[in-house]
Amino acid sequence: MLTGQQRDEFDRYGIVRMPGAVGKAAADEMLTTVWDCLRDRYHLHRGAPDTWPEPQRQSAGGLQQIGGAHRYLGTHHIPKSLTFEQVGNTAVCGAVDDVLGSGNWQRPERWGSLLVTFPESTERWEVPCSNWHLDFPASQSPSGPAGVRIFSCLAKLPECGGGTVFVAGSHRLVEKAARAGEILRSADARMRLIRAYPWVKALCSRDEKADRVRRFMREGTRIDGVEVRVVEMIGEPGDVVLVHPMMLHAPALNCSSMPRFVVQTTAFRKGVEPFKLYR
Repeated sequence: MLTGQQRDEFDRYGIVRMPGAVGKAAADEMLTTVWDCLRDRYHLHRGAPDTWPEPQRQSAGGLQQIGGAHRYLGTHHIPKSLTFEQVGNTAVCGAVDDVLGSGNWQRPERWGSLLVTFPESTERWEVPCSNWHLDFPASQSPSGPAGVRIFSCLAKLPECGGGTVFVAGSHRLVEKAARAGEILRSADARMRLIRAYPWVKALCSRDEKADRVRRFMREGTRIDGVEVRVVEMIGEPGDVVLVHPMMLHAPALNCSSMPRFVVQTTAFRKGVEPFKLYR
C-alpha cells in the first residue's frame, strides 16, 4: 500500500518510489535468472566486464545515440516461462489498488519486460533533448489513469546509470493539453506542449551551451500552476517505481560502470483494452 504522502506524491508528480517493495532476496533471484539468460544467449557474464559491450566515447551530439548492442529490451531475450511473478506481491498490488481502485485493474500476465543497459559512455551524463514521449495517448481522465506503469529494480540503479528520465508533473500538463473527448498520440501531445510552453520547447531542443542538469533537474519550473522538473529513475535492489502512464519521459545514457537491470510492466484499469487505446 501507499502511504498518504506517497499517494499525494503520485498525484502531484506522477511518479513515486516504493523502497524495498519487492525485497532484495527476490530481486537478486530475478537478477540471477536474467544474467543466466544473457550468459547463455549472448555470452555476457556477471562479474566479467570484459565480456560486456565496450562503452563508447561520444562524438558531437552523441548524447542522443541510444540503442544498439548495449541494450537488451523487451521479452524476446528471456524464456516465456519467466514472468517475474515476484513483483506482483501484496505490497505492489496494494499500491496499484490505491492508484486504480481495489479490484478495478487487470493483473498483468507478465510482471516484467527487460530494461537492461550496459555502460554506454565514458563521458559526462546529460539530460537528453530527444526521444521524449508518452506511453499512453493524451486524454482527459476524470475517472483517473487508464493504468499505471510499474518499474522494478533488480540491481542498484545509480545516478547517470541509464535510468529513464521523467518530467515530474507533466501528466497534469498533458491532460490539460487534450481537449474534452480528444485523444492525442504521443507525438501530437509533445508538439502541443512544445508550442505552449517555452520550458518544454527548450527541453526538447539541443543547446550545447546550456547547463541542462541545472535548468531542468535542479531548478525545474512552474507552468500553469504545475511544478515540473526532470527526475531520473534511481533505486536499490527491490525498489519499485510507479509512474503515471501520461508522463513525458525519455531514455538516457548509462554513463556509470555497471549495467542497469530494471523490469517493467503495466497494470491496466479494468475494461481498458491496451491495443485499442489509440483508436
